[in-house]
Amino acid sequence: MADFLALAGDSVDNIPGVPGVGKKTAMKLLQHFESVDDIYLNLSRVAKVPVRGAATLGDKLALHKADVHLCRRLTRIHNQVPIDASPAVLQRQAPDLDSLHALYDDAGFGSMLRRQAQRISDSF
Repeated sequence: MADFLALAGDSVDNIPGVPGVGKKTAMKLLQHFESVDDIYLNLSRVAKVPVRGAATLGDKLALHKADVHLCRRLTRIHNQVPIDASPAVLQRQAPDLDSLHALYDDAGFGSMLRRQAQRISDSF
């Protein structure tokens, strides 16, 4: 998925991808090659991938190589994050409404999050 998003981009997460490479092209590339790394090892073969604009696709990919690698790093999910907390600290608990309200005030948030926090607090 990270390779797909690095090529096609993801507007929700502000990942630009390669200009002119959409979802269909990214999918075809990754069906033909195993990964972004494989694509860049075989740029001369990109023109043979059955997609519109394949003749110039290799040049586009070469031009945006650094961007694609950065986008892939941004779209990867990192699950090896050290957590220095006891299981008790990680247990679900009622929110500290005073601290949340202070945070919401600092951030300029309105009443919707405050009501949600109150509903969560009321459920305990």
